[in-house]
Amino acid sequence: MLKKSSYKLLYVEDEAFIRRIAISYLRPYFAEVYQASDGVEALEIYRDKKPDMIITDIEMPNMDGLTLCKNIRKKDKTTPIIITTAYTSTEYLLEAVSLNLIKYLVKPMEEEPLFEAINTCFEQIRTQNPTIVYITNEYKYDTFNHTLLHNDKIITLTESQHKLLTILIRNRGRIVSYEEIENFVWYDKFMSSNALRSLMRDVRKLVGKDRIENISKCGYRIHLHG
Repeated sequence: MLKKSSYKLLYVEDEAFIRRIAISYLRPYFAEVYQASDGVEALEIYRDKKPDMIITDIEMPNMDGLTLCKNIRKKDKTTPIIITTAYTSTEYLLEAVSLNLIKYLVKPMEEEPLFEAINTCFEQIRTQNPTIVYITNEYKYDTFNHTLLHNDKIITLTESQHKLLTILIRNRGRIVSYEEIENFVWYDKFMSSNALRSLMRDVRKLVGKDRIENISKCGYRIHLHG
């Protein structure tokens, strides 16, 4: 049984009728549902809205679904993606596996395998992104409400500070490259090294300098409490 979530979905389908029906069917289970009619539009929405999961068709004009996934996977290895197609193809299936996709579904999609795939996405998101993350014993970050708390008092953050903490926490346990940070925080603008250093300095003042490690010429890694 699929339950209402707090997650954002990007649904990509070039056929307007199918897209409209699918979105009306899926909307009750997501906090927000974005829609796109091809891969080019979807990539713009992905960069702007940062959805928690994606369902995309393969066969589309301008940019097909597999090319969309390849573009996303260049910098984002974790966002769950379900891919749909009207055709069964070993080549498509192998591509889906290589891109670390959650599921390859043949249209018309049946409820049980679709809900099973979505539940798998939900579980992956929950495992990677628990709602409350302790940065230190005193500081914790609410990933759902994008709120930093110090001893349960809210600390005001700028949008850039929110985004920086979000990408570091989502990718805890590994180094987040300068390029990944630029694409996530400054997705439509140029990131100067001074701007990054200034932002990092401000966030470190809030959560503790030793919490965020600078790996020379690579990027940054966050160290969480416990």
